[in-house]
Amino acid sequence: MKHFAIIFIIILLLQPHLFLAAQSKRTSPLQPLTDITDFIKNHNLEVGTWEVTMKKDIHQDEMSYYKEMLQTQYPHMTIKETENEKSKKFVFTNHQKKSQFVEKFIMVVSKEMQSYAQILYVATGDEWNESTKSNFMPRLNQLKSAIFQENTTIFTCVKTEYNGIIDGVLLLEKFSTRLQIEELQILKEEDFISVTGLTKKWSQAIPYGDQGSMNVQFALREGMGAKTTLTFGTPVITNEY
Repeated sequence: MKHFAIIFIIILLLQPHLFLAAQSKRTSPLQPLTDITDFIKNHNLEVGTWEVTMKKDIHQDEMSYYKEMLQTQYPHMTIKETENEKSKKFVFTNHQKKSQFVEKFIMVVSKEMQSYAQILYVATGDEWNESTKSNFMPRLNQLKSAIFQENTTIFTCVKTEYNGIIDGVLLLEKFSTRLQIEELQILKEEDFISVTGLTKKWSQAIPYGDQGSMNVQFALREGMGAKTTLTFGTPVITNEY
């Protein structure tokens, strides 16, 4: 039965056009990524990196199933295994030379919570435009149907750096105004500002506090010298996996 399930998943992965028509009728889960990169480019900055992440909690008993499925579907992927006192991690990396993005499947097995494990999909790139979007969207939908869920929260993160006399605080204010963000929490330190908020322009959100929700975080960090880093995360800034 397990083998039939794997075959079914492979068929889904090989038929991207099946999902194109349906996706076009819905609000794109990648709209935040487009909005953020447009904002960065409109202010004469370059997109440093973009990242899209999906997560799924699984039982440790399911690990062998997903490992077999990934190895069957992607025999060319490199696999790296690491382990520490808290968890064991398997990283499957897909280096497609002609692709506009790099993909990783990460499987994390907890040593602290028996039976708990997690599978993540992470795509990264350094350019986001209509060509990248048209190539990546079918891929995202394939994976949502085959491994994750249709309503899976899409975590996106975009970074940019600049040197010079650009007013970063003013940029954050313009970003907040442009997306009509309700600012829920602001953290200010000497060289760091972080804002957590909610914009109704994006469809996805996660619980925040007792009754509210949030779907965006953005931050400014002043580094050594004149370099400043701006980071935008939806719904949260995260690269801890």
